[in-house]
Amino acid sequence: MEFKEIMADSLVENSYIIYFAIADFILLILSFIIAVIVKRDFGEGKASHRFYYLLDILYTLAITLISLFPLLGMFGTVKALLELDMSQEMSALKEHFFSALTSTAWGIIFSVIFKIINSLFQPYIENQISKAKAALKL
Repeated sequence: MEFKEIMADSLVENSYIIYFAIADFILLILSFIIAVIVKRDFGEGKASHRFYYLLDILYTLAITLISLFPLLGMFGTVKALLELDMSQEMSALKEHFFSALTSTAWGIIFSVIFKIINSLFQPYIENQISKAKAALKL
């Protein structure tokens, strides 16, 4: 089996990582949209604590989720290794071993992808957060 096939076959058993990826993507998009709203509101002189705090919370949560991907991969590795039964046939042992490795790989892959995506949003969002802090005198 090739690497691509092994990774594709492991998507179902590593679905929790996919769910976290979807949640993180949504949080990053929402953070960007709220940053645009914050920029508009502060540009018009309509400073609002509500949007500032929402932006700060959502973006902090998105950043936290990005840092959790390698840990989710390690969780999958530990889970797969704990399910090992040394009395099983060699093919079953091999399956658990591949499951352990693929969960780690998915954690690393999503961590890298979301760090790159975040690097596109980060300057804009953090700039809006700092401008809002200054305007609100926080």
